[in-house]
Amino acid sequence: MISFFDDKTSPWMEDLPYDWRDVYSLGQSIPYQKHETIFHQDHAAKHVYVVLQGRIRLFLTTPSGDEKAIAIIGRNGLLGECGLFDHPTYNNGAITASKATLLKVPVERFKEAFSTNLTIAHNVLRFLDGKNRILASHTMQLSFYSAAQRICFTLMQLGSTYGKEGNGKRVITVRFTHQELANVVGTSRVTVANTMKELERKHILSKEGGLYVIEDEAQLYRSVLDGLSL
Repeated sequence: MISFFDDKTSPWMEDLPYDWRDVYSLGQSIPYQKHETIFHQDHAAKHVYVVLQGRIRLFLTTPSGDEKAIAIIGRNGLLGECGLFDHPTYNNGAITASKATLLKVPVERFKEAFSTNLTIAHNVLRFLDGKNRILASHTMQLSFYSAAQRICFTLMQLGSTYGKEGNGKRVITVRFTHQELANVVGTSRVTVANTMKELERKHILSKEGGLYVIEDEAQLYRSVLDGLSL
């Protein structure tokens, strides 16, 4: 319906189609608890990680300690891939957004596989292209949209990427919290809660069985273009 909502710009990179079986023997599988740090921004990039299960939040940190989320990485996503291209440090931080299991691979072993296995190289480049699209979308939204518009835009992205249509509605099949949405769009949890409440009041959005439902996609689209009155 809405052409400029590229389904590759959703900040939730879940259930990705990449096959990493050729690197499984190169590392070790490690379980993590929710809110556990995987690596810090600017620390030495010694490992590349494949997400086997769970969700990981990537974020940037300012010198004063403020954080800006980049993306939520789910199953078959990569973490720390900057180390494959001679960057000595991680260019972002990574923390678990749920319980997770990661494949931890020494960067030199992954780099060798990247250099000799065309499937692995193709998957890495496709993943990097997806992240680049997300960063471009972040730049556009932060430059031109209000917080409420960014929330509506992200809901449209989620609907485009993970939506299931039925009875004129679109069910967003990926679950997320107000705090996760706030982290991604760069606003407060209170702003997200108020915006979602207003969308529900206007019958643009509803929630069924723990999943959000876009009731009126055209009106949500107009909320992106024109802003949402709170």
